[in-house]
Amino acid sequence: MFKPKAIYYEKEIINYPLGKELMEKYKEVPKVEIENHNNIEEMRKKSNKEFANMKKNLIIGIRKTHKFVENHKTQIT
Repeated sequence: MFKPKAIYYEKEIINYPLGKELMEKYKEVPKVEIENHNNIEEMRKKSNKEFANMKKNLIIGIRKTHKFVENHKTQIT
């Protein structure tokens, strides 16, 4: 079972049932409030060799757009 090393979260997640559930489930895990889940300065500064350790964190954010971006690598027939 996955247990995150730390949780990086946008404060608005507590307005959503899943956000509340995750914060309660992992209440003992250290937490870091962030502004934007797509731009975490601390993570961007780390080198690629630290990627495996970065995957041990849970990042919780809110999707701000619902724009569909087509993936040209796959085709639906």
